[in-house]
Amino acid sequence: MGIIDRFEEEYVDVSSGRASLRDLLELVVGSILFVVGASAFTYYLLGRTTALAVAVALVVVFAITIVSQAYWGVTGRADYDEGERDNGAR
Repeated sequence: MGIIDRFEEEYVDVSSGRASLRDLLELVVGSILFVVGASAFTYYLLGRTTALAVAVALVVVFAITIVSQAYWGVTGRADYDEGERDNGAR
């Protein structure tokens, strides 16, 4: 089993479980800290306008991620369970 296979297996294991409220809260807090840190660093290096653009882009990306994780946390990930069964049959 190669390194890519291991990453894929870990991703499926994590994604196939339902996200708990704690997982979502950790994602939100981590996202906020990342946006603030990246924006501050960009402001220091490249100025206010670029820092604002970076912050907006990161907020959009993290918002999509959080909404997606919240959706999968509610519905579960049966599609991954089906995929694992299909791969096991090979």
